[in-house]
Amino acid sequence: MQFPDSELWDFSVNFYRLGSVEKACLRLQDQFGLNVNLVLFCHWLALKKQQVLKLEQWQLLVSAALPWDETITMLRKSRKLIGTTNIAWPSSFEKKTKDEVINIELNTEHMQQLAIEQAWQQMKVESCNEETESIIRQNISHYLLASNSQFSVDDIWQDLQLLLTAAHQHQNSNQTIAL
Repeated sequence: MQFPDSELWDFSVNFYRLGSVEKACLRLQDQFGLNVNLVLFCHWLALKKQQVLKLEQWQLLVSAALPWDETITMLRKSRKLIGTTNIAWPSSFEKKTKDEVINIELNTEHMQQLAIEQAWQQMKVESCNEETESIIRQNISHYLLASNSQFSVDDIWQDLQLLLTAAHQHQNSNQTIAL
């Protein structure tokens, strides 16, 4: 499947591969119910665009992502279910099926990111001169409010700090996170 170019997707794929990013993202998803695509978007805004969005803008982004959430959740549950049942099927069939579900799940995540990026592109947002940590904190706070999360930035800051540390280490090693 050929997707349109996406700075957000390219950033996310590369960022997700860094150190403890995957583990932190999955914990934010599984323990706090956060949308990893929107968490990655927060970091992309801070690291690549230096932008803080208003609460109203975050509400639009959460709305843009929402239609994809149910499909992504269903695919994730299906992927995790494969191999846990007592159905007698060859292991090669199980692996192939799981790989296909993973591919569909990733394509659906990609489509959700395209929807998020398209909604963002329609907004008027100016860059700011604030520190990366401050931008992430503000954007995450607005995202949590927009999504009616019961958690605060302080509740999830440990995982967010892991993401920020991975990004700084990556940038300091003279590598760049791809756009």
